[in-house]
Amino acid sequence: MVKVSVIVINFHGRDFVTDCLKALERQSFNDFEVFIIDNASSDSSVYEIERFLKESPLSVSVKLIPLNRNIGFSGGNLEGLKHVNGEYIALLNSDTEPGKRWLEEVVMNMDNNPEIGICASKLIVHGADIIDSAGDGFSFLLKGFKRGEGENASLYAKREYVFGACAGAALYRRKMIEKTGFLDDDFFLIHEDTDLNFRAQLNGWKVLYVPTAVVYHKVRSSIGHMSDTATYYTIRNSELVRMKNVPLTVFVKCFPEFIIGLLAEFIYFAVKHKRLRLYLKAKMDAVRMFPWMLKKRAVIMKKRKVTHRYLLSVMTPLWQKDFLIAKVKKFLYA
Repeated sequence: MVKVSVIVINFHGRDFVTDCLKALERQSFNDFEVFIIDNASSDSSVYEIERFLKESPLSVSVKLIPLNRNIGFSGGNLEGLKHVNGEYIALLNSDTEPGKRWLEEVVMNMDNNPEIGICASKLIVHGADIIDSAGDGFSFLLKGFKRGEGENASLYAKREYVFGACAGAALYRRKMIEKTGFLDDDFFLIHEDTDLNFRAQLNGWKVLYVPTAVVYHKVRSSIGHMSDTATYYTIRNSELVRMKNVPLTVFVKCFPEFIIGLLAEFIYFAVKHKRLRLYLKAKMDAVRMFPWMLKKRAVIMKKRKVTHRYLLSVMTPLWQKDFLIAKVKKFLYA
């Protein structure tokens, strides 16, 4: 058995997936295997991957699994999970380039504490000195967010417990996955990691942010910023996270901030970006999925091990100064 199984999800990554593989070859930690799941790309991605592996084979085991249809980030990783052998499971976007010590840092930290179920990386926007994610948070708006997004890369240098990890570059303990479950394929993409982060927290696992585990991210190179796909799943899936995971006591406590968040979300997507029809479709589709989410919620709540006070303690209040400023800036300028 290898120590780590790395799953790389690729979709239309012809122009960057081989850079990701080159970065994996440079890792200082080498007890790992790689599974590349291609989500039915139509841009010659598979050809480029096969050519690269033939001309520059990696020193670790690599298996390419091309799918005949796009089953999303969640579905692709679930397919990858069927094949892995590692004690730990690492997820990595094909539009990332992990730093040389990425795997070594997250593995070392997870080895040192059996309570840690997830290790979060420090994602930096490729070609810029700006943070994409310094671990993930979950706010009193009842929505997940990227910590440190848009801030200088020199910040968030402290190793600390956080609410969750961005699945674009994260390490998961297999034991945690077996007890908590993995990504939910109903999400397809976006907020699938928020859902998993929440379930891990409910189940009593810790999430550690490791600032020395650096990964460079070509943000949304596959689906695009503010594309219809990204917008739809952002709006719909934030509702699915709430339906499945937020305890009633936490919902009541956060209700004022939740309403503020709903209003801001409507103004941002439906008014500012003129996506009213898409906004309404996403919300209605979430409502249609409500009965199915309730069934999943019942299973999740049976496994719950933490109190609502603990959950509130690891969530981020809307009125926390840095968080509020970041949200206002994003609302005005993004």
